[in-house]
Amino acid sequence: MQPKEQRIKELLRERGLDGAIVSSPENFHYVTGFGGHQHTVSRQSGFTLAVMRADDKAPTHITTMDFEAATFRIKAANTGFVVDPYDTWVGLKTWPEIAEGVVLPDKERMVSSDDKLEKFVKECDLADKKIGVELDYLSVPYYNKLKEKFPEAEFVNISDLFVYARSVKTQEEIQMFRDLCRIADQGFTKVSQMVKIGVSEQEMSNCFRQDVMKSGFCVPSSWSMFSTGPSGSRLTIPEKGIVKDGDVVKFDAGVNAEFDFYTTDTSRAWVIGNADPVLFQLKDTLYEGQRRMIAAAKPGLPICELYHAAYDYVKEKYPSYRRGHQGHSISMGPATAEAPYINATETRLLEPGMILAMEVPCYIDGINGFNIEDMVLITETGCEVLTPNTPHYL
Repeated sequence: MQPKEQRIKELLRERGLDGAIVSSPENFHYVTGFGGHQHTVSRQSGFTLAVMRADDKAPTHITTMDFEAATFRIKAANTGFVVDPYDTWVGLKTWPEIAEGVVLPDKERMVSSDDKLEKFVKECDLADKKIGVELDYLSVPYYNKLKEKFPEAEFVNISDLFVYARSVKTQEEIQMFRDLCRIADQGFTKVSQMVKIGVSEQEMSNCFRQDVMKSGFCVPSSWSMFSTGPSGSRLTIPEKGIVKDGDVVKFDAGVNAEFDFYTTDTSRAWVIGNADPVLFQLKDTLYEGQRRMIAAAKPGLPICELYHAAYDYVKEKYPSYRRGHQGHSISMGPATAEAPYINATETRLLEPGMILAMEVPCYIDGINGFNIEDMVLITETGCEVLTPNTPHYL
């Protein structure tokens, strides 16, 4: 992935900030175009970080463990990033030490990630400036440590800044989503071909997982839900449910691009066999509501109008229907849903490059569950469904 450092610097300047400390694995990846291995695995503050000035010409400083520095230098080649690692317990050695018995003097003290952070902040002249930090990610002890280390700095939460930036995708990101959605769509279609009375939730889940894993490009999202009957009315991963005549089979699932973080979210609900006609009618209504939302989507439309296109249609036919949102933006994990949400109060206008998960769910406690959801790209002239192949009706 290409770095999106300049996009974040632009937003920092718009908010009157002098710079930022980028701490979370996903936003470090967004800024630099790559992720840190141990940082991503552990999600611990400080394992990898970037310090950036809002000035376009000022280089961004990044640190990671010495064991990973060579990887960072390869990935950061031709980017202008300053890679400056810290010492770790790994005990990285040189070839002369191993092959020739050379004994190098021990350092008087190990240089830590905190040491590098302090160095970067001073080199970027941010110690007494307004610094953006991700308070939605940082632990309280780490944030308190920042305030103690830089008492003259003013820290401002910029977690929402990253979410805002990520809500409009670059062409490279759009291609990433096309690839992910294609693989997810193929897996869901496989499930649609094997669903019948007697099939278990586990069998549906395994079918999807196996098909996705064949791609070699991404992995199934661990939260992926395949359910039948009463299981569909609650939040749960696949359990012991078996498809019965009259059930609703529902899935709500996705794939992840592993260390690239991008993720998807798609749902279907299929009414099986000789079900109560009420269920067929409800399914038709939810599906039509979602189709109306997709048909309305185009640049310049207030997002709240998308909400009303679906919600008002369902509400008219089912006065008891309640739903706080009808979908959401989606970009990088670990969160699947993020702002802007398709709700009644969101006045932000749709823009080309947005990717939204447009959904119209309805859950009947202890009976069945429905969700109709597609990944939709806002284009220059309208929209494009990125998950078009999995049938909404069997």
